[in-house]
Amino acid sequence: MRIISGKYKGKKLAQPIDDLTRPLKDMVKESIFNLIVHSKKTRINLEEAAVLDLFSGSGSFGLECISRGAIKVVFCENYQPAIKILKKNIKSLNQDEKIDVYNEDIFVKLGNKDFVSKFDLIFLDPPFKENKIDELLDLINQSNI
Repeated sequence: MRIISGKYKGKKLAQPIDDLTRPLKDMVKESIFNLIVHSKKTRINLEEAAVLDLFSGSGSFGLECISRGAIKVVFCENYQPAIKILKKNIKSLNQDEKIDVYNEDIFVKLGNKDFVSKFDLIFLDPPFKENKIDELLDLINQSNI
Protein backbone atom coordinates (compact mmCIF):
# COMPACT_ATOMS: atom_id res chain seq x y z
CA MET A 1 0.00 0.00 0.00
CA ARG A 2 1.36 3.38 -1.00
CA ILE A 3 0.45 6.97 -1.77
CA ILE A 4 -0.30 7.09 -5.49
CA SER A 5 -0.03 10.78 -6.35
CA GLY A 6 1.04 14.21 -5.18
CA LYS A 7 3.84 15.39 -2.92
CA TYR A 8 4.33 11.98 -1.29
CA LYS A 9 3.82 9.84 -4.40
CA GLY A 10 5.32 6.39 -3.93
CA LYS A 11 5.54 6.65 -0.13
CA LYS A 12 4.84 3.26 1.40
CA LEU A 13 2.30 3.08 4.19
CA ALA A 14 2.20 0.63 7.06
CA GLN A 15 -0.64 -1.88 6.88
CA PRO A 16 -2.66 -3.51 9.63
CA ILE A 17 -1.57 -6.99 10.56
CA ASP A 18 -5.01 -8.34 11.45
CA ASP A 19 -7.96 -9.20 9.22
CA LEU A 20 -10.38 -6.79 10.92
CA THR A 21 -9.06 -3.75 9.06
CA ARG A 22 -9.09 -3.92 5.28
CA PRO A 23 -6.89 -1.29 3.66
CA LEU A 24 -8.13 0.60 0.63
CA LYS A 25 -6.38 -0.99 -2.35
CA ASP A 26 -4.34 1.30 -4.62
CA MET A 27 -6.50 0.55 -7.67
CA VAL A 28 -9.71 1.41 -5.80
CA LYS A 29 -8.14 4.56 -4.36
CA GLU A 30 -6.99 5.63 -7.81
CA SER A 31 -10.50 5.11 -9.21
CA ILE A 32 -12.05 7.16 -6.40
CA PHE A 33 -9.62 10.03 -6.94
CA ASN A 34 -10.17 9.93 -10.69
CA LEU A 35 -13.89 10.40 -10.03
CA ILE A 36 -13.27 13.23 -7.59
CA VAL A 37 -10.79 15.08 -9.80
CA HIS A 38 -12.28 14.49 -13.25
CA SER A 39 -16.02 14.22 -12.69
CA LYS A 40 -18.19 16.99 -14.04
CA LYS A 41 -20.64 16.29 -11.19
CA THR A 42 -18.28 17.27 -8.37
CA ARG A 43 -16.53 20.54 -7.73
CA ILE A 44 -13.92 19.60 -5.19
CA ASN A 45 -10.54 21.23 -5.36
CA LEU A 46 -8.40 18.83 -3.34
CA GLU A 47 -5.67 21.46 -3.05
CA GLU A 48 -7.92 23.53 -0.81
CA ALA A 49 -10.12 20.83 0.70
CA ALA A 50 -10.98 20.01 4.27
CA VAL A 51 -11.53 16.25 4.41
CA LEU A 52 -13.25 14.00 6.93
CA ASP A 53 -12.09 10.38 6.73
CA LEU A 54 -14.50 8.16 8.69
CA PHE A 55 -13.54 4.59 9.64
CA SER A 56 -10.01 5.68 8.69
CA GLY A 57 -8.20 2.42 9.28
CA SER A 58 -4.57 2.92 8.26
CA GLY A 59 -5.36 6.37 6.88
CA SER A 60 -4.58 5.67 3.27
CA PHE A 61 -7.42 7.82 1.87
CA GLY A 62 -6.84 10.86 4.07
CA LEU A 63 -3.08 10.72 3.63
CA GLU A 64 -3.59 10.58 -0.12
CA CYS A 65 -5.61 13.78 0.25
CA ILE A 66 -2.75 15.40 2.21
CA SER A 67 -0.33 14.35 -0.53
CA ARG A 68 -2.61 15.97 -3.09
CA GLY A 69 -2.70 19.26 -1.20
CA ALA A 70 -5.65 19.08 1.22
CA ILE A 71 -5.40 21.81 3.84
CA LYS A 72 -6.93 19.68 6.62
CA VAL A 73 -7.80 16.03 7.18
CA VAL A 74 -9.72 14.75 10.17
CA PHE A 75 -9.43 11.01 10.78
CA CYS A 76 -12.02 9.13 12.85
CA GLU A 77 -11.20 5.59 13.91
CA ASN A 78 -12.02 3.74 17.13
CA TYR A 79 -10.35 0.37 16.61
CA GLN A 80 -7.15 0.51 18.67
CA PRO A 81 -4.88 -1.64 16.43
CA ALA A 82 -5.86 0.52 13.44
CA ILE A 83 -5.19 3.72 15.42
CA LYS A 84 -1.60 2.57 16.04
CA ILE A 85 -1.01 2.03 12.32
CA LEU A 86 -2.80 5.29 11.45
CA LYS A 87 -0.59 7.30 13.83
CA LYS A 88 2.53 5.62 12.47
CA ASN A 89 1.53 6.53 8.91
CA ILE A 90 0.70 10.11 9.90
CA LYS A 91 4.04 10.51 11.64
CA SER A 92 5.86 9.33 8.52
CA LEU A 93 4.54 12.35 6.56
CA ASN A 94 5.40 14.96 9.21
CA GLN A 95 2.22 16.94 8.47
CA ASP A 96 0.78 17.09 12.00
CA GLU A 97 -0.49 20.66 11.61
CA LYS A 98 -2.87 19.53 8.86
CA ILE A 99 -4.21 16.48 10.69
CA ASP A 100 -6.55 15.70 13.59
CA VAL A 101 -7.25 12.18 14.82
CA TYR A 102 -10.33 11.23 16.82
CA ASN A 103 -10.24 7.87 18.53
CA GLU A 104 -13.96 7.66 19.21
CA ASP A 105 -17.20 6.22 17.94
CA ILE A 106 -18.32 8.34 14.99
CA PHE A 107 -22.00 7.82 15.81
CA VAL A 108 -21.44 9.41 19.23
CA LYS A 109 -19.24 12.20 17.87
CA LEU A 110 -21.73 13.19 15.18
CA GLY A 111 -24.68 12.74 17.53
CA ASN A 112 -23.08 15.17 19.99
CA LYS A 113 -22.41 17.62 17.15
CA ASP A 114 -18.76 17.82 18.24
CA PHE A 115 -17.39 18.94 14.89
CA VAL A 116 -16.91 22.68 14.62
CA SER A 117 -15.48 22.44 11.11
CA LYS A 118 -17.21 21.99 7.81
CA PHE A 119 -15.80 19.62 5.24
CA ASP A 120 -15.51 19.74 1.47
CA LEU A 121 -15.23 15.96 1.23
CA ILE A 122 -16.45 13.22 3.57
CA PHE A 123 -15.18 9.72 2.88
CA LEU A 124 -16.45 6.67 4.68
CA ASP A 125 -15.35 3.11 4.25
CA PRO A 126 -17.03 1.26 7.11
CA PRO A 127 -16.45 -2.35 8.11
CA PHE A 128 -18.54 -4.81 6.13
CA LYS A 129 -20.45 -5.73 9.28
CA GLU A 130 -21.54 -2.13 9.92
CA ASN A 131 -25.30 -2.08 9.51
CA LYS A 132 -26.12 1.48 10.59
CA ILE A 133 -25.00 3.26 7.41
CA ASP A 134 -28.40 4.91 6.86
CA GLU A 135 -28.26 6.23 10.43
CA LEU A 136 -24.73 7.53 9.82
CA LEU A 137 -25.75 9.32 6.63
CA ASP A 138 -28.67 10.90 8.49
CA LEU A 139 -26.31 12.05 11.26
CA ILE A 140 -23.93 13.55 8.71
CA ASN A 141 -26.80 15.38 7.06
CA GLN A 142 -28.23 16.63 10.37
CA SER A 143 -24.83 17.77 11.66
CA ASN A 144 -24.48 20.21 8.75
CA ILE A 145 -20.79 19.52 8.37
